Amino acid sequence: MNTAYRPKMMLITLGGSPDPLKKSIMEYKPDQIVFFASHGSVSLSGEILDALDYKPSVFFEITDNPNVMFTCYQSARKCVDRAKELKVSADEILVDYTGGTKVMTSALILASLGNHFRYNYVGGDLRNKNGLGTVKDGHEQMFVEMSPWSMFAEEERRQVVTLFNRKRFAATIEVIDLALSRKLPLQIKRYFEFLRPCSSGFMKWDQFEHADALSRLKKGDNHLTEYLEDYPDDHLYGFKLKLHECIEFLEKLLDETKNLQKFHLILIDDLMNNARRKMEDHLFDDASARIYRALELYGQILFEQEFGCSNSRVDPRIIPERIRDEFVRKFMDYHSKLLKLPLTATFEILREKNIEAGIRFFKWEKQIKNIQSNRNFSILAHGIKPVTQKAAGSIYQTVYDFVKPEIILDFPELS
Repeated sequence: MNTAYRPKMMLITLGGSPDPLKKSIMEYKPDQIVFFASHGSVSLSGEILDALDYKPSVFFEITDNPNVMFTCYQSARKCVDRAKELKVSADEILVDYTGGTKVMTSALILASLGNHFRYNYVGGDLRNKNGLGTVKDGHEQMFVEMSPWSMFAEEERRQVVTLFNRKRFAATIEVIDLALSRKLPLQIKRYFEFLRPCSSGFMKWDQFEHADALSRLKKGDNHLTEYLEDYPDDHLYGFKLKLHECIEFLEKLLDETKNLQKFHLILIDDLMNNARRKMEDHLFDDASARIYRALELYGQILFEQEFGCSNSRVDPRIIPERIRDEFVRKFMDYHSKLLKLPLTATFEILREKNIEAGIRFFKWEKQIKNIQSNRNFSILAHGIKPVTQKAAGSIYQTVYDFVKPEIILDFPELS
């Protein structure tokens, strides 16, 4: 084997037969070597170094007990620290865990995790002691692709699934980005490549960046299609169907609102769905702010449908004569000569015009005043008190029953 990879440094567990380590060092020819050894194995370094046809710089970290994990781990950490002190970049460091006790090799692998090192193990197709001993001279093989990250990749995937299902999309993206910076098994790499844009898309959606969210979800869907061609998975077919429902909703929202340039009742559905997600995440103040906004927006939309203008710029002449003087006195902006109507006033005008929602608003006046009270006391409005789970649930149900959203949509989950 003649690999093109040439590390500047190797961290090597030392013990057992020196021959595989000789082969490994001669194969990669590092400029520097840090031997992780026990008091009993450190002498083997002389035989290894004498066999080399060049002279690397050599350092040692010694463990006092090669059979105690914590003791070995402390010394193994010093190997990693030594590499950092010598300012060798992570991608120029190769960890060879062929020699030493099982505890030593485990400790060095654990100590080096979190760095972008490469890993090497010297194996072979022929061993002494009836196939149970060390690799026979001349039959050594370098397994540089045997990175422990591959072993941990499935656990990282499971962690990502948990974060995604809990709608911790920023954390999901952070874990995926770190994982993708390393060499991964191809299937898990491809899995992360469709899940990252999906996570980013749902995060943007929760931030009301609908067009950006749609673009990212479509990208994730395309990657998922490619993934399923190579790795069929019944659950992911179900995930894909749910993803399509979300994409269709966003397309409808952007179409009905002319890319968020006009009001439409689908925005009420989106706000209520968003609020429900916040409640599931125990963010009750955030949820209540969204619910109250849904109620406000519902009135704004109905007002605009009836009068053709925003309730924040109302010509006094369209106000029913019976209440016009009072509204001018309370809500006139004397700079623009237009009225800016709050929630209750908006529905009062709708009632005067015999609009069903306006009539219904005042039949529900007591419940809606409770909503306003909870909202005003919230730290996200005018007060300093948090909204309780019970209050948020009550607010949600009241507004849900009042605005009657048409589309109840949940984000898809993984398994």
